Amino acid sequence: MIEATGTTGTTGNANPWEGPHWSTSPHNFDPAVAVPPRPVELHDITVRDGEECADVAYTVEDKLRFAIALASVGVRRMELFLTVPGWFESVRAVMERVAAGLPLDLYVTWDPAKTPRVLDLGVRHVMVWYRCSDVYQQYVMQRPRAELLDEALDGVRAAKAAGAHVNLFMPESSRLSIDLLRQTVEAAEQAGADAFTFVDSLSICHPSAVRHVVRRLKTFTLRAVEVHCHNDYGLATACALAAYEGGADALHCSVNSIGYRAGGSSLEELAMGLEALFGVRTGVKLDRLMALSQLAAEISGIPIAYFKGVTGTGATRVEQWGASSKLIAAGQRRAAFAFEPEAVGRLPEVLVGKWSDATAVEKKLADLGLTANGEQVQHILHRAHQAGLASKRPLADAELLNIALACGAQ
Repeated sequence: MIEATGTTGTTGNANPWEGPHWSTSPHNFDPAVAVPPRPVELHDITVRDGEECADVAYTVEDKLRFAIALASVGVRRMELFLTVPGWFESVRAVMERVAAGLPLDLYVTWDPAKTPRVLDLGVRHVMVWYRCSDVYQQYVMQRPRAELLDEALDGVRAAKAAGAHVNLFMPESSRLSIDLLRQTVEAAEQAGADAFTFVDSLSICHPSAVRHVVRRLKTFTLRAVEVHCHNDYGLATACALAAYEGGADALHCSVNSIGYRAGGSSLEELAMGLEALFGVRTGVKLDRLMALSQLAAEISGIPIAYFKGVTGTGATRVEQWGASSKLIAAGQRRAAFAFEPEAVGRLPEVLVGKWSDATAVEKKLADLGLTANGEQVQHILHRAHQAGLASKRPLADAELLNIALACGAQ
């Protein structure tokens, strides 16, 4: 369970926008918009949603590696599908580690033919699906709403009778009216559901709409309300944070946003966003996020996007260093970055290329063990600008070294 920090944020500081490795905007904590920090859980779907991705396939060993890695960084919930070959062996492998002390709750989808087998392995969390939109029920399922709801409620009752904690997972619920959402939640609660997941299957809700729906759902039930967002408009993480503002008890997310189509809410972006922008102690070991992201890229075969927040290559790479060097010299290093790269297990990277300033050249020369006077730095800078533009990339260290030596650096 993720913990709240109280009114002073993650540092105990009177300025909650200031953390150990960041200095964010005080507007985030203006009473007009601020949300008092409160508990929220991160529900990992890197494997479950990843198996819906056409370009990803996981082995049993892959899923176990994810389980161990998630637990090691402080994520306590992981979901597996019971569809892809090897599903039983995957659950068994993870549950053997759980039995040996791995701090992880495993969630599985409800299947009357399969779920009882994994409940025998110790699984205690079940997601019962109810595809609830009119368009899906009419044109895909081609069955009446009452019949499909009864089927889902039967699943809730069966899973509950088997001793499971039951979450009604509602794909396409972003198309459902508030009245139908209320009726669905009330019926499922009477059947024994412990939690409800609002699912924006096609990423058709903007963040304010997600916040609004979650707030309404919280008025219908005292049970947990969770949110599962997709990223087709690039808003999944924003929608999940809006859901937190609305009172969501758990946010579904995946490492590197891995998932169906455009993926979903990014675990690493959510963890950093909750900590730095909302003052929530997530329990996540933030300095291990880069390693977790790299592991997900290795296992999935999908590289980390250059422009991705938190763990993308571009997030900590710059060609100019003058302003940052002045802030650092003035003891204001946190203000030089969105967050200090070390917070997520990274280092700032200064490169020299078509847009670099003299300070960047001086820093890179120092990193290479060289010194140069002011005139030499300007010569190096001029040649670096030309070389960077001609090659359409920053200079490799060896290229900069050759230019620097040719210009008299020592």
